[in-house]
Amino acid sequence: MQGPFIKSPVLKIVLGILSSLLAIVFILLLLFTEETRMEAQTASWAGREIENGAALYYNNCASCHGPDGRGLPGVAPALHSHYFFTERLGDVGWAGSLSDYVELTVAAGRPSKTNTQWAQMMPTWGVTYGGPLRDDQVRAVTAYVLNWEADSLTQTAEEDPWQPFRDVRKPVEQQTIGEPGEPPAEVAAPTGEPRDPEVLFTSLACIACHNLAVDQTPTNRGPVGPNFGNLNENAQTRVAGMSAEEYIHQSIVAPNAYVVEGYPSGIMPQNFDQLMSEEEINAMVTWLIEQSQQ
Repeated sequence: MQGPFIKSPVLKIVLGILSSLLAIVFILLLLFTEETRMEAQTASWAGREIENGAALYYNNCASCHGPDGRGLPGVAPALHSHYFFTERLGDVGWAGSLSDYVELTVAAGRPSKTNTQWAQMMPTWGVTYGGPLRDDQVRAVTAYVLNWEADSLTQTAEEDPWQPFRDVRKPVEQQTIGEPGEPPAEVAAPTGEPRDPEVLFTSLACIACHNLAVDQTPTNRGPVGPNFGNLNENAQTRVAGMSAEEYIHQSIVAPNAYVVEGYPSGIMPQNFDQLMSEEEINAMVTWLIEQSQQ
């Protein structure tokens, strides 16, 4: 059975005009709301990129720059920092954008800085330069780091976690946040009388990665290096046939010989045997064991 058939040509014209007008109104509504819709979609994509970057950062960067991006003393600089977002480009004489600077640093690393104040040299992450991350993953990490800008700009001088760099064009006293201070002291090669192990534990930045007051357990692990609260107990069972003293000594002079499960190799400096005399290393071993027995 066929539906009703419109015979009147006038009615057909009227219905055609009304249909065209409705189509025009619909298109105008789409055009009117398209910009808002695209802005919302772009914000959604940006948020998803930041989420992906957060996961990549936590798995690859947090062990050096800290889980909140505030850096670890002697290990790696702060990124979640007022100074980083307002002054860092001037430090290095970078003429481009901060986004480009962060993206290039993540992708290419800092392999040329073999003599640095930080315990860990910035590695190459981008696949273009031989690293493990795709270009989109490098951009995601960059987006996550830049996501700290709004919060960083609210930091006071006392809240800013920035650690002055020694190897930039701007003098250290101009980098210092708050009251002017001295640049981080160089750790000289061992000469003269042996130095106190407690002093070396701080000056060599061991304190930045290892907590002396907290036990290392499966549910309470140090974020960068193992906690040392129960070091003597753990050291006795790390490597078969090695005493606690032998294991700790090896961990200082050849840290990659045995890497505790769950931690990356290469993060611990490889030249402690050049920065400390054998007498100082042995004193450090004894002191660490004593600290863990208290």
